[in-house]
Amino acid sequence: MGGLADNVSGGTGDCGTHNMIPVKNAHLKFYHQTPLYFKASEGIGFVLYKHKNMTIADARILHDRLPDTLYMHIKDKALGLGELQAGLNVQLKDDLQSSDPVQVKETLITLVSETLKAPTAQSVQGAVATMDVIFSEYLKNRHVIDRLVKVMEQDYTTAAHSVNVMALTLRFCSFIGKPEKDAHHLGLCALLHDVGKERIQKRLLQAPRKLEPLEFEIMKKHTIYGYEILKECNLDEDICLCALKHHERVDGTGYPKGDTDIPESSQIIGFIDCYEALTCNERPYRSAVSPFDALSRIKSELFFGNFGKDIYREFVHSLGRKNGTEK
Repeated sequence: MGGLADNVSGGTGDCGTHNMIPVKNAHLKFYHQTPLYFKASEGIGFVLYKHKNMTIADARILHDRLPDTLYMHIKDKALGLGELQAGLNVQLKDDLQSSDPVQVKETLITLVSETLKAPTAQSVQGAVATMDVIFSEYLKNRHVIDRLVKVMEQDYTTAAHSVNVMALTLRFCSFIGKPEKDAHHLGLCALLHDVGKERIQKRLLQAPRKLEPLEFEIMKKHTIYGYEILKECNLDEDICLCALKHHERVDGTGYPKGDTDIPESSQIIGFIDCYEALTCNERPYRSAVSPFDALSRIKSELFFGNFGKDIYREFVHSLGRKNGTEK
């Protein structure tokens, strides 16, 4: 690698492969405080490429070229995630102002995906900051959310699903005239409602088939895990309860506990979660359906006694509007 080794420290000692986390090249520009390493020849291990307080651009000036893959040490993971979220939030603001809904959604999915990988109090606060960025632009231009709704894809990753539910929730809040503070709160509930899936095995989350009964019992626990994670992050109790109760139903047929005492926020997110899953979550064993078919299915199979009639009625009306700015 030419003069690379002349400009870096020697071997890193505790930087064994198990202690190193690969960094995506697209994210390198966000790491200023986070040291980054490259994998040297056998016997040397990992070597420092970019030290603290140095941009990746400055590091590249010092070296002949950029290694194919750079790594951060596991001890710097929290620092790196904080820098990544902050950088992506700045990028998100620019994307929102550029009126490119596809790019907005791509950035949002990346942000939510990084947050959900290993949620901590710090990373969840990054999600709060993301919601602040979205909401500030949403207040300036309500069509921001309409454009996001239009580019919802048939994608069943947890991050994409959470972004879709957030967009639908904000448009619904606008239609029914929710106060700004409440709309912001519900948007955050939507972004974090499935955070507990981080503790569910990927083989279940990505299973190309219907889950077996015992597997589904494990899947149900994502609601309890979500509540525990958000409580540990000291978030508002209603946001925690939304993670816990968004699969509860007013007739007691839901899970995890069969509760009938369900906060309005949990009922709203639960309904929109169901609608989004039917219309966007394309699976190998079933196809996504049209909005009309989804609403018909909810009405015939779930409406009576499962969801509040007012939520169903208002949501149907909100979909009939060209935008969610007025009733």
